[in-house]
Amino acid sequence: MAYSHLGSLGQMIPQKAFEIVHRYADKALQLDDSLAEGYIAKGNAYLFYDWKWKEAYNALTKAIELNPGATAAYQSLAFYYIVMGQKEKALETMEQAIKLDPLSVTLNYFLGNVYLFNERYGDAIRQADKLLEMDPNMRSAIELKGWAIGIPGNWNDAVPLFKDVHRLTGHPLKGLLPLGYAHAMLGERDKAIDCINKLEQRARENPDDVIDSDLVGIWFALEDYDKVFYYIERSIEKRMGPIGFFLEYPVFKKLKLDPRFKEVRKKAGLE
Repeated sequence: MAYSHLGSLGQMIPQKAFEIVHRYADKALQLDDSLAEGYIAKGNAYLFYDWKWKEAYNALTKAIELNPGATAAYQSLAFYYIVMGQKEKALETMEQAIKLDPLSVTLNYFLGNVYLFNERYGDAIRQADKLLEMDPNMRSAIELKGWAIGIPGNWNDAVPLFKDVHRLTGHPLKGLLPLGYAHAMLGERDKAIDCINKLEQRARENPDDVIDSDLVGIWFALEDYDKVFYYIERSIEKRMGPIGFFLEYPVFKKLKLDPRFKEVRKKAGLE
């Protein structure tokens, strides 16, 4: 899962990646402790892997203090606010970032996701359309639009978009979470299970790929909560995430009613 949407990471094992981030950020700050970029790197490591929330907030706000134009710090700070359940603050932070760099593709895409978290689906669709005007094959924007159309209930129209997401990965076993989720929501269980089987095949063929959160999503749509919490636990064990961001998506509202939800938040240091 890419941290800003319900897609799959499928990249380097988090432990390896963030050990490298910490090492080089520490070296940079030893040479010059006024570098906003060093604090952004540390803040991201605390946020995405260490789950040291106070340290993440302090590092990112320090980066903004040193360089008020450091839009990457604003984006990560908005991510932090979503993990903390402060979705309106996340939106305010991203709106500040967009004022600093209104043409940034990365910022406009993440703003679209923050609109999703705030259940402003029309605004999320407009953000996706803005990005698709720049590049009609922007996979992340197509997926954003699919979720913004599907979450309010129109999964039939989301399916063609999610098929495009899968096609644009150029790989038969990638980009399957959105499609599997939509099939499940439409009651097409066999098609959803087929997506799960392909994800499991990918995990066997590429053990370093992180696909547990993808399985959380599809099993949730299939209403098999035992499997959902099994894969959430695996995500926590692998420090995927933070899983707290993923679980703040509006689609998971019903999951929060399950008593196990508070337990997994505790394990992620959020209670």
